[in-house]
Amino acid sequence: VFWAASMSVGLAAFVVLAVLAHTATAGGLAAASAVISVSFVLAVFPGAIQLRAAAAAAGDREERPGIPVRLVAALTAALLVAAPTLASALTAPTLAIVLLALQFPAACWVSVQRGIAIGRADHRNASVSMAADAACRLVAGIGLGIAFGATGLAAALLLGTLAAGLAGRRWYGRIGDAPAAEVVGPALTVGLLMLLCNLDVFAAPRVLGAHAADAYAVAELPAKGVFFALFAVSWLAVPIAARSHRAGQLLAPVGGVLAVGAAAALTLLVVRPLLSIALGDPAPAAGLLLTLTAAMTVAAALATALAMAVARRANAPWAACLAATVGLGIVIATLRPDGPELAAFVLTAQAAALAGTTWSLLRTAESRPAPVQRTPLLARR
Repeated sequence: VFWAASMSVGLAAFVVLAVLAHTATAGGLAAASAVISVSFVLAVFPGAIQLRAAAAAAGDREERPGIPVRLVAALTAALLVAAPTLASALTAPTLAIVLLALQFPAACWVSVQRGIAIGRADHRNASVSMAADAACRLVAGIGLGIAFGATGLAAALLLGTLAAGLAGRRWYGRIGDAPAAEVVGPALTVGLLMLLCNLDVFAAPRVLGAHAADAYAVAELPAKGVFFALFAVSWLAVPIAARSHRAGQLLAPVGGVLAVGAAAALTLLVVRPLLSIALGDPAPAAGLLLTLTAAMTVAAALATALAMAVARRANAPWAACLAATVGLGIVIATLRPDGPELAAFVLTAQAAALAGTTWSLLRTAESRPAPVQRTPLLARR
């Protein structure tokens, strides 16, 4: 249920886009897509807050999960000031960007609620929060999107976030302040992960050309579906990480993601001829599809390892991800690979980042002292 609920939020946005594709006027679909893209970018910071809150709720620490209020207020004000410029650059309505800026603090509020629920293994309430968000996005997104276009879609995203916050307020109503420094590291970690997962998509039109980039995107879509399907494991792994004492316990979630991803890759190869019907394009080449699916499976395992490393307060958990991102960017810019080569470089970068992050994660198990065995008073006497 938790897995389905976590998938439903993103799925609702794509269903709304599919509906608007049949009803939007000229340029309307592009503006709606820009709104969804901006909302995903803005979700990085709340995602970091959720990760930090889940780690704090799962561990035996004195810290209380909360929101860095002053930092969130400053970022919201900056988004509001920059709204006209962003709207002009994205050819989207200014009011739509303003509504997304107003959604940002609400999303941070909701992220703490969900983080507490996940950290306490309260998956029922976390699922209810996400389901309320998804249902409101779907219903209001279709209705307001058809009536008001991209602005209506942005309003639906805001309403969905508020609905989730009101649902979560019954369980975790009082959310306090938190130091901004506690969120900067997780935000950098989540942001670098998303950049590494999308760097090839950003670079494909420039290095592959229009036709080859379209073929690459067709193969990337089912592979990204595997990534988002497995991403929920990263949240489930946070309580495990906070309470684990042995390296084997830390490796189990990462290994589980890799095993499920391997099964998904084989399934995609079997149903590959049917993808042309679902996507409306020729079926992607088997080698390209397999390489990209393997890369996104490793990326999902990387997301799990990163979440666990943050939960255990590993030193600079983002370092391996940063090195892999920089290295991949340099390779793409220098070698200008074709489609299969680009996919292979992405897989190599993801594998290198996973290896570095896993090493950093396992060091936390080695550095933690064993529990002190207290001798009873009578025995000491």
